Amino acid sequence: MKLPLYRLAFFALALSLGAGRAEAQPSPGWRRVEVPATGAYFWRYVPEGYDASKPAPLALFFHGAGTIPDGYRNFVAGAADKAGLVVAMPKSSGVGWGTGLDEQTVAETLRLVREELPVDARRIALAGHSAGGAWAYLLAYASADYSAVFTLAAPFYPVASLADPAYKPPIRMYYGTTDPNYAGAFPGLKSQWNRLGVTWEEDVRAGYGHNTWPNAAMADGFAFLVRQSRPDPAAGLCVPSATTLCLRDGRFRIEVLRESNGELGPGSVVPFSSADSGLFSFFGPDNWELLVKVLDGCVLNGHYWVYSAATTDVRYVLTVTDTKTGHSARYENQAGKPAPARTDVKALPGCP
Repeated sequence: MKLPLYRLAFFALALSLGAGRAEAQPSPGWRRVEVPATGAYFWRYVPEGYDASKPAPLALFFHGAGTIPDGYRNFVAGAADKAGLVVAMPKSSGVGWGTGLDEQTVAETLRLVREELPVDARRIALAGHSAGGAWAYLLAYASADYSAVFTLAAPFYPVASLADPAYKPPIRMYYGTTDPNYAGAFPGLKSQWNRLGVTWEEDVRAGYGHNTWPNAAMADGFAFLVRQSRPDPAAGLCVPSATTLCLRDGRFRIEVLRESNGELGPGSVVPFSSADSGLFSFFGPDNWELLVKVLDGCVLNGHYWVYSAATTDVRYVLTVTDTKTGHSARYENQAGKPAPARTDVKALPGCP
C-alpha cells in the first residue's frame, strides 16, 4: 500500500517527537557514555522515580587513584535512588586526577548529561573517593559552579582561597577510624575549612578502613548534596516547608537534622513563628525541641546574629543560610550532651 505524502510526513513527525520524548525521559539505571573529545567515558545513573518534568540535582562522582568508575556502581545506585540524585562518574585520564585532560572530561561529562536530561543548575555537586574526593573539593573551590562537596576518605591538599567568596559550597567528609587519612588528613581539612569559612559536616565510623564504608554513609552523603543549592539571584528567597523555616521576610533558611536510630533525619517546623524566630520539633508535633532566632546586628557589628536554645541531648545539626549571599552558619550538638544555648553575633556577614 502506498501512503499519501501528507501521511508520511505526519508519521515522520510523530517518530521525531517520540524520539525527543525518549531522550527527555531516560530510563532509570546505568548508561555508559563515551567522551570523544578526550578519549574517556563516564557512567551515568538515573534514579528510580526520576521525573523528567523538572530539573534534577546532579552529582559528579570521581573514582579513587588506580581504579575506574565501573567498580563504584554498586555502591552508588542505592544511595542515588534514596536521594533522588542523578550521578555521573567520569574516568580520569591518568592514574589519579588533575593531570592530562581531566578538566575537559569533567566539562564534557556535564555537557553531555545536560543534553540528555534537564539538570538543576543550582544543585550540581561534586563527590569522590580518596584521590577523587580531593579532586572534588579542589575543583569545587576553584570555580563558581558547584553547590556542595561530599568526600570519602580524602587526603589533604591545601586550598589557599576560594574562587567564589560569596558562596562557599558546604562539604561533608566521611572517614573510617582505621583509615590512615582519618588521622593524617581529616584534622588539617577541618582547620582549612574553618579558616576559609566553609561549612562542613563529618561522618566518622568506627572500624572502617580507607576503602570501606557502610551503605548509610553514601546515602547520607548524597542526601546532603541534594539539600544544598546555590542561591538564586532572581528569587533570593527561602521557600518554607514542613522541614524548612524561613525568617526575616524569607531571606534566611533554617534547617535541622536530628539523629534517630543512628541516622540523621530532618526536624519538623512547628507551625508558629514570628518574623525573626521559630521552633522545631524532633519526634512529635507537641514536643518542641529547638528555638532559633536570626537578629539584625548590622548597625552594631556588620553581621546577622544567630541565637538558639534547645531542650534536648539528641545529636542535631542546625544550618542557617542567607539566601541573598549564600553564606551559611552551622551548629552541631553531640549525642548525649545537653544542648547549650548559642549566641553567635558573627554568624553571617553580608549586611544589609
